[in-house]
Amino acid sequence: MARHEQHRRSRPGWPLLLLCSLLGCSATTSSRNVRTAGLVALIDVTSEQPEQAVVAAGVVVGGQHSNTHVVLEGGDRLIASCDGEQHAMTSVGNGSYEARFARGDGEFVVGLVRDVDAPAPRSVGRMPVPFEITSNFPDTPISRANDPLTVSWSPGGTDAEVSIEIEGDCIHSADLQIPGDPGTFVIEPGKLTAWKNQEKEACNAALRLVQTKKGQADPALSAHSSVVLRQIRATRFVSGP
Repeated sequence: MARHEQHRRSRPGWPLLLLCSLLGCSATTSSRNVRTAGLVALIDVTSEQPEQAVVAAGVVVGGQHSNTHVVLEGGDRLIASCDGEQHAMTSVGNGSYEARFARGDGEFVVGLVRDVDAPAPRSVGRMPVPFEITSNFPDTPISRANDPLTVSWSPGGTDAEVSIEIEGDCIHSADLQIPGDPGTFVIEPGKLTAWKNQEKEACNAALRLVQTKKGQADPALSAHSSVVLRQIRATRFVSGP
């Protein structure tokens, strides 16, 4: 009985751990506590303008959806580079790092430098080809019920995955996956729908066209690591009944 009571007193934190498991609490740990093979690096390179790209990296332990963030400490650091331009990635939050580039194309490399375990010098990916939306939408409302919405962009015919994201004040959000990269896509009448009781309203809508490619994380990192590269362009139109 005494041993049982001692065992219970030796684990005073288990209700908190259980609560965090249920509620999804966030936690942090030092990189000094984790071997390189256990580090999950989630690298995202995004360009929303032709002469600009942001390299973002989240470092966690335990899988892609883990909420245990890894803070790089000691001699551990991330370095991003592209065609001769190199930047040390700076912390923008626990386990989150960022670098900005004055270019929106090329091959991006993120290297993890370590002084306590093996480095991971080359997580790499090439950006999709920069493009522009060439559709010229009118200032007047485009009918959701009667008018096709033609979205065009150039260049097309690349090997990137393409999607169109639409959201507006009076319409349901839409996320459309476009087979191949045709350079033009027609959203048929009736595809966009209004919120209940707003069917007769017109509203401003934002359209984002996203081209995505996947890169290759350094094999020294956890197999859950990833590299995703995106070109994003945006425009607006008026959605009408």
